[in-house]
Parts: sequence; C-alpha cells; structure tokens
Amino acid sequence: MQKKFVIIDDNKLLADLIEEQVSIIFKNFFTIKFLKDYNTKNFNEIDLLIINFKFIKNNSIILNNLENEKKLKIIIMFDNGINRSQLKKYSNYNFIVKPFKIKQIIDIIKDFFISYETHQKTVLITHNLIFKPETKILFNKNSDIIINLTEKESKLLNYILENRKNVLKKDEILINVWGITERINTHTLETHIYSLKKKLDTFEYNHSFICSDNLGGYYFNDLKI
Repeated sequence: MQKKFVIIDDNKLLADLIEEQVSIIFKNFFTIKFLKDYNTKNFNEIDLLIINFKFIKNNSIILNNLENEKKLKIIIMFDNGINRSQLKKYSNYNFIVKPFKIKQIIDIIKDFFISYETHQKTVLITHNLIFKPETKILFNKNSDIIINLTEKESKLLNYILENRKNVLKKDEILINVWGITERINTHTLETHIYSLKKKLDTFEYNHSFICSDNLGGYYFNDLKI
C-alpha cells in the first residue's frame, strides 16, 4: 500500500535530492510530491510531510492543521541561523536544521516507515502460527512457544510475507530492508535468513517457510498447515 509523501520547500535542488533518495530507498511505498503551494486542507490525505519552517511561522492555519493531524508524520526543516529557543516550541515534531546530511532525514523516514508498517499488525503465517511485527514476536496460538525477533529479522520477515507470492532477488531485499545507504552485502542477508529460518523451525513444522531458488532469490513456501 502506497503512502503519500509531500515536500514543501522553495529550494528545488534540495527537494529534488530528497525526492530522489526517498524514491530509491522506499520505491514500493511512497508517492513523492514536491509542492510549494500545497492545500493545507488536504493534510489528512498524506502520511509524511517534510516542510520548511518558513511556511509555518507566519501561517497559523498550517500550524493548526498540523497539530490536528495526529496520524501524520511531520519533519520540520529549519534554515541555518534559526534562534535555538524556537526549536523547543516544536520539540514534539521531528525536526532537522540545515545544513544536514541526507542520511539524517532518511533515518527519520526509516523510523516512520517501520512504525507505519508494523502498527497494530498481525500476520497469519499458518492458521496457528502468528507474526506480530509491532512487538517483533512469533508465537503459536496453540502452545506457549514465543520467539523474539531482532528488528532486522522482523522487518525481513515482514517484507518477505508482504511479497509471499514473488521470488525476491537478494539486491531487492537488501534495498528494501536495509536501504542503500548502509554498507552491507549478501552475506549479511544470508546470515539473517539463516537466523530467521532457525527461529521459524522452532515451531517444528518440518519444512522451511523461506526457500531459495536456483537464481539466488528467496520466496515464501506458502504451504497450508
């Protein structure tokens, strides 16, 4: 399911750079827009907003609309030279001060993405094996077995399950689970796949849920148990 993402800034070069990086890393999840004159009444239609502070400070309507949109993730960009005392007023928001590294804003978006995708979500792997991404656990509803997953294992399993009908290439998984800004290789993926398989095998279904094909991709063995 795609999420709507809006950048409101008058620096087109910066906006284009953010748009490019986000579209590469989160290409399956975001619709990118760059709008200087965005209709603030439509905030309820978007999921993520990156907005320059100058568009807020002299417009109480925008600020009021932002405060009323509890589900909206907001990142405020402050220009260099901002009075630091003003930052305290907006401490409830995610904010970043120019100049900043693109990785800083990408990391904030990653946190949003993980939270968005896993919020109150329950995934049925089989009729009795349950995956809870939000709390990063696997459990069998017919037994007392509960397995804790690491953050990356949870995100990896979540991504594979969301694409359970597809064979996923290694590079595709690396980009969507780790992101291209992290220095990783296929060995990292294979290690996490192995760890995840061992945890799934704890439930003794006598088969492997995550399988590999001859071309080096992974797919979910969706057997009915």
